[in-house]
Amino acid sequence: MIGRELDVREITATLAGGSSVVLAGARRTGKTSVCDAVIGRLGKRGAYTVAVDLFRIATAPELAEALVAATIANRSALRRVLHQTRRAGRFVADTLQTSAVVKSKAQLGEEIEIAFRPGLAARDPEGYLDYALALPGRIAAADGKEIVVFFDEFQEIASPHQPYGDADRLTKRMRAIFQRSSGVSYLFAGSLEHLMRDLFTPVHRALHQFGGFHDLRPIDRDTWITGLADRFVADDCTVEQGALSRIVDYGELHPRTTMLIAQKAHLTTVELDTKTVDLEIVEQGLLAALRVDRVSHEQTVERIRRLHKLGLVVAERLARGEPVYTRLPRGGVRRALEALRDAAIIESRARGDWKFSNPLLRRYLAEIGPFS
Repeated sequence: MIGRELDVREITATLAGGSSVVLAGARRTGKTSVCDAVIGRLGKRGAYTVAVDLFRIATAPELAEALVAATIANRSALRRVLHQTRRAGRFVADTLQTSAVVKSKAQLGEEIEIAFRPGLAARDPEGYLDYALALPGRIAAADGKEIVVFFDEFQEIASPHQPYGDADRLTKRMRAIFQRSSGVSYLFAGSLEHLMRDLFTPVHRALHQFGGFHDLRPIDRDTWITGLADRFVADDCTVEQGALSRIVDYGELHPRTTMLIAQKAHLTTVELDTKTVDLEIVEQGLLAALRVDRVSHEQTVERIRRLHKLGLVVAERLARGEPVYTRLPRGGVRRALEALRDAAIIESRARGDWKFSNPLLRRYLAEIGPFS
């Protein structure tokens, strides 16, 4: 969480004030960590909180079940029943007869059974999902609580394979339900920025201006150096100033990469039984970080091959800082760049200026060519 305190405070204040927030940006830049910190702070202030990760939810019935379970878990008695049911690893008929469940069914509707009966929502996916989307508002009214609902990887709503049904139809239902849900604010996070902006920006979209976009601030070099130095000192490590600068240089100000290299450098000091971080230790930290991500990078290379026939050629040229259009068809290169962008592998800083979302992937691609 180095350099994110102001982002956390601002998003927390916005949600606490009843407005919704959209947070979009590349993976591994700290979005989920910021959102988790926000949700944690709001929970400590007494708000109910609901969090679902769409990247882990494959169908509309599963989404309905997850939403209902996460929402009713704010009631301690129901949270205990949920825990007991899941610990049993199967549906226990007696669950539906507990006093907490019986009382909640009378107050909130029979549909809450989907939290305790896996597969029930599949009988009517659209109906149960509508119920799940409306439930936070019903509980907010019943318990006199403010509720914040956090959807992570929300762009999955608009995924081409439509895991939750037609995206336009679903977002229209969402808008209608959300607008009627008083006492509820929403936090939408997504790692494919172009899809997130397409969901919330165009006038013809159902979620047009439903939430205000919050752009995470870049973490500058001085903040990284100060923050990392504090963390090394907290573990009684002596760290050379040149070593700190090298970590930040290798991390290219990217949150996950910078932290990973720092963590691996620290682990190296533990393995060598030394308390000093110097340039040699940082080099070992970089190599260890590359080893950790090697399988992921290999998988990404295969994904790039499938994106476009020129995808890997273009990616490797970008990684090495070489001209991408030389002796290649311009139309094909442009389409390859767009495919790499849409897959969140690269991002555009300006016209014709492309940057890898993951600096370690860039380093890996630069070293494995030509064209793997």
